[in-house]
Amino acid sequence: MTRLLFALLLALMSVPIACAQPGADEQLAAQYFQQGDFEKAAMYYERLHRKQPNDFYYEQLLKSYTSMTEYGLAEKLVKEQMRRANGEPRYIIDLGGLYKTMDEPDKAAKEYDKAIRQMRADQGSIRQVANAFIQANETDRALEAYERGSKMLPQGSSFAYEIAGLYGTKGDTPRMVSAYMDLLAVNEGYIQAVQNALSRYIDFSIADERSEILRTELLRRIQKDPQRNIYPDLLIWMYIQQKDMTSAFVQSKALDKRYDEGGVRLMELAHIALANKDHGTAYKCYEYVLSLGRNDANYVQARIGSVRTRYEQLTDLPEPASADLQELDRKASETLTELGLAQPTMDLLRDQAHLNAYYLNDHARAKELLEKAIALPTIDPKTRAFLKLDLGDVNLLAGDIWDASLLYSQVDLDFKYDVLGHEARLRNAKVSFYAGDFLWAQGQLEVLKASTSKLIANDAMELSLRITDNLGLDSNSVPLSYFARAELLRYQHRYDEALIVLDSLDDAYPGHSLGDDILYERFRIAYARHRYADAAVHLDKVLEVYPLDILVDNALLDLGKLYEDRLNDPEKAKTYYERLLFEQTGSIFVPEARTRFRRLRGDALEAPPEPTAPVPQP
Repeated sequence: MTRLLFALLLALMSVPIACAQPGADEQLAAQYFQQGDFEKAAMYYERLHRKQPNDFYYEQLLKSYTSMTEYGLAEKLVKEQMRRANGEPRYIIDLGGLYKTMDEPDKAAKEYDKAIRQMRADQGSIRQVANAFIQANETDRALEAYERGSKMLPQGSSFAYEIAGLYGTKGDTPRMVSAYMDLLAVNEGYIQAVQNALSRYIDFSIADERSEILRTELLRRIQKDPQRNIYPDLLIWMYIQQKDMTSAFVQSKALDKRYDEGGVRLMELAHIALANKDHGTAYKCYEYVLSLGRNDANYVQARIGSVRTRYEQLTDLPEPASADLQELDRKASETLTELGLAQPTMDLLRDQAHLNAYYLNDHARAKELLEKAIALPTIDPKTRAFLKLDLGDVNLLAGDIWDASLLYSQVDLDFKYDVLGHEARLRNAKVSFYAGDFLWAQGQLEVLKASTSKLIANDAMELSLRITDNLGLDSNSVPLSYFARAELLRYQHRYDEALIVLDSLDDAYPGHSLGDDILYERFRIAYARHRYADAAVHLDKVLEVYPLDILVDNALLDLGKLYEDRLNDPEKAKTYYERLLFEQTGSIFVPEARTRFRRLRGDALEAPPEPTAPVPQP
């Protein structure tokens, strides 16, 4: 009886072991395969395949046999799989691939021909065969399958997209381009897919044979079929990818005239040109739309866009001519008079106020413009809040810091739980900082550290730490007051005075903990004066002298942007972005640095980089 119970117990214990065996076999097979021990891997895959002859075990076993040069076993395996699948073409292709590995090209070709002949006249079967050839690195045979399949299907069905992609893989640019053009001739809905594919196979950042092939083919198609818009559209797209905005403008204008589009195409090009900081092309686009003389939405937007583009163009210059600034102010006034003060023209008015305050040094005029707009009953509350922030900035620029504080407070109260309110509170905290009321500023900053805006929270954290770290144990606020005075002077564009204060601070308190902040202020002043090489020197010194400071990630990002956007040294820019990615992994600037680094490296981007605040504060 005891012996019977013992036998039953052993039987019960063996059940989970038996159940677990397939899983253990699979793990061991995978382990041996990864280690390159194909003999042991094959032993386990044979067992697994016998129990469950699925595609994965079949493929792994075939690879193991082939790696062991056990071609007889491999051939037997493939033929068994073919019988199970009733001669499915993909296994015929596997057999052909095996014969090719065995250096028997005639037998391989025979199997490949057989697979193509056995394709059924339906898209699924044709794609299955072509994909199997692609898996076997038989691109020419995949092309043959698609081309033969196209003839088997009813007229209007084709594999032009797949065929074009295979020609691209082969590096046969003329046939690739022709196939994509054929596809668009049948179905223009493929335009986005074609553009994406062309971007993969053609580097538009350089002028080479491939882009010239595309341009020539597009011009040929335009001449052959002038009524079809898709080819001129694609030609304009190509010029834009090449950043040849002049050619894009000429082509867009020609199409606009031909089809009497009322400037729609030129308005789109203007937006693209502005995104690429090509102010000249954007300005020409807007001026062309204005020349049409139509009193419609495009005319209004072009009127505003023309002035705002000229504003961006001039303010991007190191020292814009006074006469040009005056002319721009006059043109802005004329435009606002013509179109009237209303919601659509508020951005233009804000630009004009900024022009007067920061470039024409006419604070009174800037205040007058903003106050007039704020009093309008037709504008929405958020626009009014932005206008109040602008007016506060002008008051701060003019030295009326308490008037500025009052306006910031109003916006803070009206949008207490909105990012706009947080921005107003941050500006108010800075006013208190400039005035030397450090403790009150600190109280506001503590709240802002929890802002939903990462930029505001980061700015609040930096200013808060500056106050905490530099007040000193004896509450000596004199050095910090010096610094706050210099920062306000820099904000007011009184750069020489700001530098004198910073020099005095360095002389009176050498080696003070404000040293990194002083260097950053010198950087901002140099940047504002468009002295970019000097600006880079100050930031490099921050990294050299203060490698563990909170401003290091700012300095790395700003150096990258300096070399990328201003000093035209993309390789050096990449080194700073890379350092930020590897040395400052917790920085909020990591996403932007990664995006910029990948773009400079030539990676395809899914989306444009998220913008951050400009390097210098106004």
